[in-house]
Amino acid sequence: MTPGFRPYTGIRVLDLTHDLARYATRLFADLGAEVIRVEPPGGLPDRARDTAEVPGGAEAFAFHNASKQSVVLDLTGNEGRAAFADLAREAQVIVLERGGPLGAGDIAWLRDLNPTATITHVSPYGIGGPLQDAPASDLTLQAAGGIAWMTGSADEPPLRLPGGQSAMVVSVYAAVATAMCLFDAETHGRGHILDVSAQEAIAHSLQNAIQVWDLEKRVSHRAGEGTRDASENIYECRDGHVFLASPPTTGVSWKGLMAWMAEVDHPSRIPFSEPHWLDRKYRSKPEARAEFKPLFEAFTRNFTRQELVDNALKRRIVMAPVSRVRDVLDDPQLTYRDYFVPLGEDGPSFPGAPYKMSEPVWGVSPPPALGQRAARG
Repeated sequence: MTPGFRPYTGIRVLDLTHDLARYATRLFADLGAEVIRVEPPGGLPDRARDTAEVPGGAEAFAFHNASKQSVVLDLTGNEGRAAFADLAREAQVIVLERGGPLGAGDIAWLRDLNPTATITHVSPYGIGGPLQDAPASDLTLQAAGGIAWMTGSADEPPLRLPGGQSAMVVSVYAAVATAMCLFDAETHGRGHILDVSAQEAIAHSLQNAIQVWDLEKRVSHRAGEGTRDASENIYECRDGHVFLASPPTTGVSWKGLMAWMAEVDHPSRIPFSEPHWLDRKYRSKPEARAEFKPLFEAFTRNFTRQELVDNALKRRIVMAPVSRVRDVLDDPQLTYRDYFVPLGEDGPSFPGAPYKMSEPVWGVSPPPALGQRAARG
């Protein structure tokens, strides 16, 4: 593959993460940085945990560590710390995580080694405070950050978003903040210490809850299936599911839907012609959603997703197909743009960068073997 523009070429990132921040360092690796995972003899826990004990864990390890390098150092001994100090003096970024081989207590030492480096520390609740050392998991972090309150049905307990979202959210925040500090360090020659809290990152990402309060003075609550109108939901069709949003307030969408049902003479058009379906207050009630769903699915089950979407576009109805994982992998637009990148000849494919630069970018490379490190170029 031909090398191209990589904005962090020449930047060394020392990666001492193991869970919450390992995606943050992966982002720098994708953009050209020399990201070195510093591991103890035998490897960090996520390497063993992800490859051996957890089904599918090898893919998780590969995803978080693609394009990185690895060096084995025993940081509990003088020899290992001396070797690490040599690496740290030439690094522009050092990323720590609570519970890793180095932590908050080592920041002063690192600052003495390299006063111009950006030192980023990621932890569940931040450095200091009553929860500084509290146990944490993806579930407890989502709950403490408030996003669980927004997830699920109103009449059921809060739910955890799937897929380890707390780690992904805090990693994105940590990467952006680190990039800002790195830019300032390169511009003015001064180092930075970043304290990134997963709880705070999640609390800053509560969908549109802040805007809802600002504009409507209303506290957002979880709404479960559907949101503020009975039509806003996911519905079964002949070969999958579609999403519909067709409140009468949008005008064209609801009128187009009713005209379509009348055109094919579907029986659901008769109950949908009742006056209460034009009543905004009624359509926001749970009983309206319960009434709407079977009536509309009686209509959608006659069509495939593509037929529904094609008709919806023609009639200006707000509708979209619900893609399954397989659908996304086979999506013709993503395929055209080479979005999924294989890791090696026989490795799995992972999502690539969600942007295109004016110059070509290297693809990602497989995760390193323990202690595998390339010469700095």
